[in-house]
Amino acid sequence: MSIRTLHVGVGGRGVWPIQMLPSRDDFVAVALADINPVALEKARAVLGLPESACFRSMEEAMARAGDEAEAVIVITPPQWHAEMCLAAVKAGKHVLVEKPFTLSLAEAREIVAEADRRGVAVAVCQNDRFSPVNATLARLVREEVGPAAFGLMSKFGWRPNPHHSGHVRHSYLWERGVHDLDTLRTLLNAAPVRVSGYSFNPPWSPYDHGSGTHAWIEFDNGASAGYTCTFAAHTGGSSLRLECVGGSLQVVGGEIHLRRPGAEADEILPLDPVERPEKVLLDGFSRYVTEGVEPPFSGHHNLITVGLVEAIGVASDEGRVVEFAAYLSSAGVP
Repeated sequence: MSIRTLHVGVGGRGVWPIQMLPSRDDFVAVALADINPVALEKARAVLGLPESACFRSMEEAMARAGDEAEAVIVITPPQWHAEMCLAAVKAGKHVLVEKPFTLSLAEAREIVAEADRRGVAVAVCQNDRFSPVNATLARLVREEVGPAAFGLMSKFGWRPNPHHSGHVRHSYLWERGVHDLDTLRTLLNAAPVRVSGYSFNPPWSPYDHGSGTHAWIEFDNGASAGYTCTFAAHTGGSSLRLECVGGSLQVVGGEIHLRRPGAEADEILPLDPVERPEKVLLDGFSRYVTEGVEPPFSGHHNLITVGLVEAIGVASDEGRVVEFAAYLSSAGVP
């Protein structure tokens, strides 16, 4: 039986589920909501829905078509996520929401707690961990080359359009860091225990605050990772390196290089054949709703990622190291 979905936000990033649903038999769209009539019309045409299934707000869609929908897919600007997800959950709907889950750990925790009380599923579109490179690295660390002892991630780029995070404090962390940190904790295959951080914003940045971040994360298996990423570099470039028991893993131009202990040259490892990340998200969400099989990108699991983003911001603002388990506990996260 298909899961009946209401789509809130069908332009921009909201296009991908609209494009994928016609080829699937486990989801069927019953209503669409967007403030942009052009985006609504395009999505309606793809899905073959009548004009009566299109609405200009989530409130109108829930009032007039909410009884038909079992799940709400929220792909809107981040500042609306908390309100929309909570409204959907309180109405007894399952939720799949674009990253970041919310812009605070307290909001994310409230939504997850409410979903637990009502017996509905919440999941977050953390698709970066499922890219071919990251999925392959994670497997190598778990099964062949790991465990990892330490690592370093850097991403330098220029983004002239601040998108929706231009006025958000620690803007890089909430717009892109939420992906980076989710990926790092997946690759290290461990739980964070201590974090420090410093947000910076050079004079030429189009962001109000924190267009870049330096951070240091320690994990419960003794591993540690450095992190320097920014939207405000004049030229692009990125690197990812993990030092493991079985050798050094490094991403070079989209390839995974392995230098084994004592070897004089790198091996270039093939990438695992993986599904499109967005397909993995829909597959996992479908099983979560229909079978109760919780995916690694569930709301529960994503509390750790949201907590990491927030804790690094706190470390920067207060000039201190944050004990992560205590931080989560203070926010009511078990």
